[in-house]
Amino acid sequence: MVNLLCWGRSLHLSKLDRYILSLLLPGLGFGVTIFTTLALAVGTLFDLVRQIADAQLPLSILLQLIWYELPTVLVLVLPMAVLLAVVGAMSHLSEEGEWIALRSVGVCLQRLLVPVLGFALLVSSATLLLNETWVPIAKFQSEQLMQQLLQQERTLGQGTDIFYPEYDRDQTVRRLYYAHRFDGSRIQGLTILDFSQPEVTQVITAEAAEWNFRQSTWFLSRGIAYLISHRGVSRDLLQFEEQEIHLPRPAQSRQLRPTEVSELSILQTRRALRRLDPVKDAELVRALKVHLAQSYAQPFLAVVFALLGVGFGLSPSQRRGRQGFGVSVAVIFGQYVLAFFLGALGTIGTLPPLVAAWLPHIIGSSVAVGLMWRVNRS
Repeated sequence: MVNLLCWGRSLHLSKLDRYILSLLLPGLGFGVTIFTTLALAVGTLFDLVRQIADAQLPLSILLQLIWYELPTVLVLVLPMAVLLAVVGAMSHLSEEGEWIALRSVGVCLQRLLVPVLGFALLVSSATLLLNETWVPIAKFQSEQLMQQLLQQERTLGQGTDIFYPEYDRDQTVRRLYYAHRFDGSRIQGLTILDFSQPEVTQVITAEAAEWNFRQSTWFLSRGIAYLISHRGVSRDLLQFEEQEIHLPRPAQSRQLRPTEVSELSILQTRRALRRLDPVKDAELVRALKVHLAQSYAQPFLAVVFALLGVGFGLSPSQRRGRQGFGVSVAVIFGQYVLAFFLGALGTIGTLPPLVAAWLPHIIGSSVAVGLMWRVNRS
């Protein structure tokens, strides 16, 4: 926290901004700690402990699985922690009479919002970055570890001597893949027959291929690519040590279901939408569009919670600091229930995806504006 305040001085933040920041940072740390602990304990810990105990596995495996669950939990927890931090900071200003003192020297509510919104936007950026980088990798690693240690059924496409056809929309074979062995992330002995070009067949062979989580691509190593015409003439021979190509991942070759879209990143969602037929896969397309809109909207929940925190924290009826946690829990519960309900309406087609994703933010912001208007009038 001291380092952040020193960094704030280097950015020439005013004394008021640095003071508000000094009130917000401890609350953010406390909120992240308490909400993460509750989310892990209620959401995953008990189930993990039961499965680990049934399989008689060491405690280190449990800790590793909790580590893989942490990014997903943090994405949900960070906006909550912002709300708790802002409510606590504003309650402190109100309870100690500092808000009245600030108003007496000409500091308006809009000026007070500047450091709070800047703080919330930083947390929003961190949430978006976390959700698009660490979360997909951690989810996949957690699934693989659970499948290996608890001997669950392997996902489609894992094993040895794998044949996987990729079809066009008219159900003709576009590409045919053969892998000698696939363990979920790395292929040994890959052969690809590409029939997508009308006059030639492209053949790619590689000793190994490894899945790149962040870019959703395969890295092929030590391979050969060449074309074969219908008359059997081979041309364009290309040898490579490493090659990056965009191919479907055999471990995810089964049809995506609408209930599973919440596990996809923004990049994966966009690629899934490009592959689907809007008419044949209308239900799945709607679910993906709603999830994509929610993926963009979710990080800005920290901004909405920050505005609500200012309104509740400075409200005359909420001037006791011990009420902060209860207010935060009530606001969080209401906001997430509203987001879930409107998201469901978007998935079934009652609401457009953008409306389903952003309407909870608009409602929450409207409530916050009303609370802050009342604070200005008091």
